[in-house]
Amino acid sequence: MKFWKYLIPLLLLPGSCGDKEEARIPQFTAEVPSQILKEHTYFLNQLKPLTAYEDSTGIVARELYNLLEFHFKEEEDYVLPPLGILQLLANGELPEESGKILKLTEKFRKNESVMLAEHQMIKHFMSKMMNYAATENPGEISGYEKELEKHSELEETILFPTVLLIGEYLKLKEREFDN
Repeated sequence: MKFWKYLIPLLLLPGSCGDKEEARIPQFTAEVPSQILKEHTYFLNQLKPLTAYEDSTGIVARELYNLLEFHFKEEEDYVLPPLGILQLLANGELPEESGKILKLTEKFRKNESVMLAEHQMIKHFMSKMMNYAATENPGEISGYEKELEKHSELEETILFPTVLLIGEYLKLKEREFDN
């Protein structure tokens, strides 16, 4: 268990290096799509009761909860906000704040491997918790693992690549405008 407490900061260290200007997260008017925010809240709310247990399930649930809370905050801060401009782009328009959005997509590009590693850690804790829950608290969190797995798969196969694609699209449009 202690291994993970040390691994997370190590994974985050490369993303936190660099100048202070780069570390700041630009703010703009586009928002994370509400459905994703609802899912993040749902996953945390479903897990919260298990964190109160004093058995092995509860210990792992607390570790998982802390990791999920941290990971979701990262996603909501700089990974997923660019998705809020998809409708604008689909209408052939460009946001006034393209530079800020590009900074977010580049921050994600630099930290994508960390985000994917966090997904692996989440899967590890989830599997461990489900194994304990099967004997200690059967039925307490039925279906949770599959739902979280689907959410993770959606992010990895659709949302994350879309965020990167938005960044590349904005770069192309920026070059077009400069020429």
